[in-house]
Amino acid sequence: MRSCFSKKYAAAHSSGGPQFSLFRYAEIKTGAQMNKSSQSIRAGFLRSIFYIICLSMFLTGCSSILKIQANFIPPGSLRLAQAIAVADRSFIIKSTDLYDAILSSGITDAEITDESVIAARIYCCGGVTYESSSEKVNEIMIFVPSGTKIEYGDIVEFKAGWPPKNGENGQINILTRVVQKLEGNGEQCWWDPKDDRLWLRTLYCDWMPKEGWVKQGGLDPAWYRPNIP
Repeated sequence: MRSCFSKKYAAAHSSGGPQFSLFRYAEIKTGAQMNKSSQSIRAGFLRSIFYIICLSMFLTGCSSILKIQANFIPPGSLRLAQAIAVADRSFIIKSTDLYDAILSSGITDAEITDESVIAARIYCCGGVTYESSSEKVNEIMIFVPSGTKIEYGDIVEFKAGWPPKNGENGQINILTRVVQKLEGNGEQCWWDPKDDRLWLRTLYCDWMPKEGWVKQGGLDPAWYRPNIP
């Protein structure tokens, strides 16, 4: 499967709007480095480099599901992800599919600011090649409500969205809280299993079983908290 992300520095525009939009991206450390304190790591996030991303930002090879509506778990459930990139407001506005999905979920234009959308990874780490890895191909996007500051490498909790169905609007992934800072004290969360040789590890925290989180197996492994009406 082909990822929508490209590492070339360029932008193409047409009369109908930008075919590609710029996204600020910061490379994330993996495995045991996830919680390592480092000023250079944070500086790398603040500097951010530009990547080109598909305008529609569809999941897994530009398919029909937007990354901001992708879930891999039951809709409305809670899941964890690790922040790897942040978008400017201008990028969000120019990315018509992304912008429309946000508005159709009930969020107003005034609520969309710089850093309102982040990219995050739900799997770790790597593969035969990085571009074809589950880590890369299954990256998702999450809307961040105003008042919450997300930093490079933070582990965040979000409520899983869903794509449109039967003529009804879908819902986007929305951040609910920051669970663990990259440079936080103590390790409560990690990529599970703790084996850097594995390619399809998912985030786990030691408090999950007590708080009603369950493990999903199969091709899309995950720890999640079911949606409780």
